[in-house]
Amino acid sequence: MLIGVPILLLAVPALVIHFSSLHQQHASVSKTVEGWKTVYHLDDEQAERIKQIELDFHGSGSPFSIKPARTRDDKHRHHEEISRLMSPEDGAHFMQAMEKGADKH
Repeated sequence: MLIGVPILLLAVPALVIHFSSLHQQHASVSKTVEGWKTVYHLDDEQAERIKQIELDFHGSGSPFSIKPARTRDDKHRHHEEISRLMSPEDGAHFMQAMEKGADKH
């Protein structure tokens, strides 16, 4: 009891924060990609693949995970990976928007 109750009092809020953050990150990525579906003419399969790329790159959102520092080249390669899933015209438009920083994600 002396050990279990304090651990439980710490573990429950930590789990709530963890799962809430995961949900918020997934919702944020989903909202962003849903917006891109219209702008960049994505079908459902492309959108799902892009969501996974986004979550892999930006992380799960857990406050208990360590986010690696990303260089400008890392971000550029990330944008290129997404743009390759689009038509050439939409991919070029996407790259232009991302590189100018007009569309933060």
